[in-house]
Amino acid sequence: MKRILLAAFLGLLSLESCTMDHLYYASSDTATVFVQPDWSESGLVPNGVTVFAYRDSDGSLYKRFPAVSATEKCYIKLPQGDFTLVVMNDTPEEFDGNMDFTGTENISTLQARGVKDENKSAKLQAHLASKASEEGQDYCIVDPSPLALAVVRGLHISPEQIDYYYDRPQNDISEAEAIEVKTEQRNVISTVNIKAHVKGLKYARGTTLCFLRGVAAGHCMGLGVNSQDAASQGFILNNRTFDPGSDSDGTIRASFPSFGLVGDGKGDEKYYLDINFVLINGQAYPLTFDVTELLSVDVSLSLQLSLNVDLEIELPEVVGDEGGGFNTDINDWMDETVDIPM
Repeated sequence: MKRILLAAFLGLLSLESCTMDHLYYASSDTATVFVQPDWSESGLVPNGVTVFAYRDSDGSLYKRFPAVSATEKCYIKLPQGDFTLVVMNDTPEEFDGNMDFTGTENISTLQARGVKDENKSAKLQAHLASKASEEGQDYCIVDPSPLALAVVRGLHISPEQIDYYYDRPQNDISEAEAIEVKTEQRNVISTVNIKAHVKGLKYARGTTLCFLRGVAAGHCMGLGVNSQDAASQGFILNNRTFDPGSDSDGTIRASFPSFGLVGDGKGDEKYYLDINFVLINGQAYPLTFDVTELLSVDVSLSLQLSLNVDLEIELPEVVGDEGGGFNTDINDWMDETVDIPM
């Protein structure tokens, strides 16, 4: 009888030990999300990936997650609820001096903003003063760097998706059970292409700093549209080529990055182009064009916007020293101006 009782007792201990093998049982109160950016259509090869998570309930920032290398898998942790993710290339700090990231506390105010270019802004203000003009914006921004974004809306984390652990995990990322979120990044920075065919180009010594006024001052990252306020950009219009068989007429060109059209061109904003020629006799010859109706928009296969402006210009015949080539120095050209009515 004692042997039977001992055997039963040992069997009970054996069964109990089987159920007690797993002593760790816990929940992290978050779900693991695997963010998979696709950069193939953005034209970028980024250094890394940064993810902002915002609560859908009020748009507030839940967390800006630490950046990971573009070659690493991007895992983030989210609690139960509904979220919007903003996924961007690199980190905001890497854009320092070129672009500011403001309003990060709420998705409705999150913006990438152009940084004021003090030198070009001073020249623009002098230019506008010489014209007694209030058209356009009186400050210039630094040319923005490539910025590729994806916005994922309505990401729902349910109680069933929260990470529960039966055994103690080696780390706090349950990769096998991760929620996969695939994103396609879009380059939100446009390329502006300026082309001017100039009759009498041989009479131009060059151009000083030119301006495109009225472009967007930034991009609303969470809303997916350009900002509603405008700025200007300064550039040098050069790359002179003469027409075949002509030593007088030719074309000058310039290309530069820009945030593009204010509000994505859905308003009644005006855009102005100032081309500041210096003729071969040393005379300043500034021209201003309302290019609002001349801006044409192209979207390439890389989903990058291109703004194109084509102009026809005629310069006066002057006599002077034509040597020295096409001068593109940024000189003081405001002392002597000739306004050409358009």
